Amino acid sequence: MSRPLESPNPLAGTVLAVLKAARELHVEITKAKLAKLLYLADLDAIESGRTQFSGATWRWDDHGPYDHALIRAEDWVVESELVERHDPQSAEHDSHVLSLTVDIEDSLDAADMECVRNVVRLHGGKTDAALKGLSCETAPMIEARVGGERGTLLDLNRARRRKQVAVLRERFRSRREVRRPPQQDDPGVSDALRAEFLEARDGLRRANAKILDDQ
Repeated sequence: MSRPLESPNPLAGTVLAVLKAARELHVEITKAKLAKLLYLADLDAIESGRTQFSGATWRWDDHGPYDHALIRAEDWVVESELVERHDPQSAEHDSHVLSLTVDIEDSLDAADMECVRNVVRLHGGKTDAALKGLSCETAPMIEARVGGERGTLLDLNRARRRKQVAVLRERFRSRREVRRPPQQDDPGVSDALRAEFLEARDGLRRANAKILDDQ
């Protein structure tokens, strides 16, 4: 029987959503991976024309996008005995593993839950290092690293604007290709132009010689 969620912590619901998806997909989630997956889920929602739903305030941290409020959310779900912390199975991970202790109902609405499941399906199996690299290559992180310093607030709408520009650019390119008439060479044109040029050149030479003789 699934257990309903009643949490005063705004981030607890999205933390549990990631862990529920991970349990369904048999994916191991560390503390470091949890933050990156939530960040990527927020970005995915924004790029899809919706709003950020995790409740996090993302900033550039030492290991990529992070919100220290996640610490309190994690503590809440552990203290509520919905989640347990344990040592990672792989030495490659550098933080404890989080997993549900009980089956719970979906902690987000259907659209947000589907977004979380898609992100966990695509990226949940990646290592902490791979997820860090992936998140640092996103538009908000690139902008922060170029023009700011650690602690800078990330502008997640940057990802939406970049996607919109890419869509417009591709649309313009496809229309331009459709409207542009096919460019074909006429094999006789170049010969005719060459003959016309030579004829004009000879005429100019004769005219110049006549002028010089008259002088």
